Amino acid sequence: MIIHSYDYKNHDEYRASFNRLSKLVFGIEFEAWYQKGAWGDRYICHSIVEDGQIISNVSVSKMNLVIQGESKSAIQIGTVMTHPEHRGKGLSKKLMAYVIETYEGTCDLLFLFANSTVLDFYPKFGFTALPEHQFYLNLADPPEGEPISLEKLDVWKEEHWDLIKHMLSSRIPISKQMGVTNSEGLFQFYALNIFQECLYYSRTDDAIIVFEHEDEVLHLYEVISDKQVNMETLVSQIATNQTKRVRFHFTPDQLLNKACAEPYGEHEDVLFIRPHSSLSELPKFCIPTLAHA
Repeated sequence: MIIHSYDYKNHDEYRASFNRLSKLVFGIEFEAWYQKGAWGDRYICHSIVEDGQIISNVSVSKMNLVIQGESKSAIQIGTVMTHPEHRGKGLSKKLMAYVIETYEGTCDLLFLFANSTVLDFYPKFGFTALPEHQFYLNLADPPEGEPISLEKLDVWKEEHWDLIKHMLSSRIPISKQMGVTNSEGLFQFYALNIFQECLYYSRTDDAIIVFEHEDEVLHLYEVISDKQVNMETLVSQIATNQTKRVRFHFTPDQLLNKACAEPYGEHEDVLFIRPHSSLSELPKFCIPTLAHA
């Protein structure tokens, strides 16, 4: 078994094997992301190879967290997976130790999101669980804002994809309390694989807005712009007469005095950080969902 920690995305056989494993474990693939040129140098796989096949992997995403207005260099760990036939051999443990040793001295903090099945795994490596909060705004009355003119974006149209890349290149963080920069590739992954039907461009705000309606709830996932967009006005423009609640999938700085906040439920992914002191004294926050690796 060999640990391949170099950036092998351009190695067709390894990339194909990585995609097969991610499809098997998570039901997702990275090939469209690669073909669109969005798999950049900030997402690096660390994998164990046996007989030319990727059998275990731990990836890192290099980014910056904006924490109360201050930029912190961060490594987000993700795509932690092992082929079912090779589980129980300590492969993920070996890769986690390797990644921590490799990157801990290069950044201000490491963090990751874990589902409920592996909550006991990451504390073994010095990670501490930290509560996040979900922010929401209850709407007592129908929205009063003028309807906004939106263009739905199609990631497979070259002009729309170019617009997304251009907007990402000059965007400001959606939150100064807990925002993210240098995460363009992650947004593009979500745009290609998960939120294709939720992408809109507003000429009025010169912004890309990612949202969807689910019954009486408006889910606002992200706003991409090179300037601050008035969130209260935006909500009034994209809410419908049926909207009773707006769920923000980020920390809504402008509406913290109006929005409610509650801890994430037990079925949500849990944030783990290392070292614990890096975020432990913060007020309630939510790392943007579209920056999760």
